[in-house]
Amino acid sequence: MSRVRSYKCAKCGSEYSEDDVPANDGCGGRIDIEFDLELLKDVITRQLLEHRKGGLWKYFELMPLRRRESIVTLGEGGTPLLPANQLGEKMGLKGLQLKIETVNPSGSFKDRPVCVGVSRAYEDGAKTVSAASSGNAAASMSTFAARAGLRAVVFVPEDTPAGKLIHLRTLGAHVFRVRKVQEGVDPTTTLLKAACSEFGWTPTPSFGPFNCFQFEGTKSLGYEVAEQMGWTVPDWILFPTGSGGLMAGTMKGFWELREMGLIDDLPRSVAVQPEGCAPIVRAHKEGQNPLGIVPWDSNDTVAGGLADPFPWDGDAALKYLSLTDGLGVTVSDEEIENQLVSLGKLEGVFAEPSGVAALSGLQRLLDNGTIDKGDSVVVPITGSGFKDLSTADRLTADVHVISPDTEELKRHLQEV
Repeated sequence: MSRVRSYKCAKCGSEYSEDDVPANDGCGGRIDIEFDLELLKDVITRQLLEHRKGGLWKYFELMPLRRRESIVTLGEGGTPLLPANQLGEKMGLKGLQLKIETVNPSGSFKDRPVCVGVSRAYEDGAKTVSAASSGNAAASMSTFAARAGLRAVVFVPEDTPAGKLIHLRTLGAHVFRVRKVQEGVDPTTTLLKAACSEFGWTPTPSFGPFNCFQFEGTKSLGYEVAEQMGWTVPDWILFPTGSGGLMAGTMKGFWELREMGLIDDLPRSVAVQPEGCAPIVRAHKEGQNPLGIVPWDSNDTVAGGLADPFPWDGDAALKYLSLTDGLGVTVSDEEIENQLVSLGKLEGVFAEPSGVAALSGLQRLLDNGTIDKGDSVVVPITGSGFKDLSTADRLTADVHVISPDTEELKRHLQEV
C-alpha cells in the first residue's frame, strides 16, 4: 500500500499517481505530496523513532522514496539542538536553543532536501542531475551526486565568488557561470529549465517547483526539533528565509507530527529576510496572493544565500505563516553582521551571514516585546562560515605579527 495519499500541483491542480508523478510538471508550481498520515500514525510511533539510529533517514516512511536501497547518504541530519546560554543572556532570553545545521556533510541545511532529491533521481534511473544556485544548494547537489555516481551540472551567477567555485569543482561538478542578459530574469534558472527539458536531466535545486521530492527532506528538521525537545515544540521558531523552502518544509514536518498525534501544538513561525531582498515578508504584510507574490527588484544584501527576488516556495511559506499566526521581519545587513560575530564569540559557532539572519530577527522581536524573554525559542543556524570567509575576514580584527617575547604579547593583549 502506498504511503502517499496524493500528488497535486499547487498551481495548476494537476494530479498524479505514484507511477507517473514527475519532479515537476512545467507549470511553475510545486507538486505537493500528501502522505497518508492516518495510515502512518499506526506505524510511526515515538518509541519506534527513539530506538532508530539518528539522521534524516530514520524518518524513511515520511520521505518520497519507494526503496531503502535507493538512499544516497553521507550522514545528513541528526544535527545538535543546543542551548545558547551566553548568547541568550546577552539578548535577555533564557530559553534560546540553536539547531546547528552547519555540521551537515556539505555545511548547510540544504543537505536535507537535496539528499532526498538526488536519492529519488537515483531511484528513477537518472544519469545527470542539475541545479541553479549561487552556493549551498549547488554544493549539496554536487556532494550527493558524487556519492551516487551521477553527473552534476551546475549553473551559477557570473559573479559567484571564487571560493564557492573551487568547492563545486573539487566535487567533480560541471560548473558554468551564466551571464545576465535581461534585468529581472534569473539567467541560471532560465538555463536550468531549458537544459533539463532538452537533455532530459533531472532538476535538483532546492526549489520545490523544480523538484517536488526534495521539498520533503526539509521536514526532517521539524521532526528532529520535536523529538529532541521530548515531543514538545518551542513557543517560537525563526527561519532565515530566501525562497521559503526551509520554513515551509520544517513547518510541514511539525504539522505532520501533530496530525499523527506525536505532538500537541505547532510553534509560531517567523520568516526573517534581509531588507535588501524581502519578497515573502512584504507579501505576508500586504496580504498578497500566495501564487502571485510580487518579485523583489534587487538582491542587494550581505546574506547572499537569502537573495531570492523570486521566492519559489513563497506560497507554502505564506501558508504556514498563516496557519501558525506567524510573523515576517526584515533586518539590516549591519544587524546580520553583528549577530555573526556574537554567535562566534559567545557560542563557538562559525556561520555565514545567511545562516545567522534569524538571530537578528529574534533580537528585533525581543526589543519590541513581541517575543517575551521567558519564551522558548529555536533558531536554526543554516550555513557554515566557511561558505563566506571574506565577510568574516572583514568583520574581525587583523592578526598581529609579534616577536617571541611575552612583554610584547602583554602589550597587545591589553589592547583587546
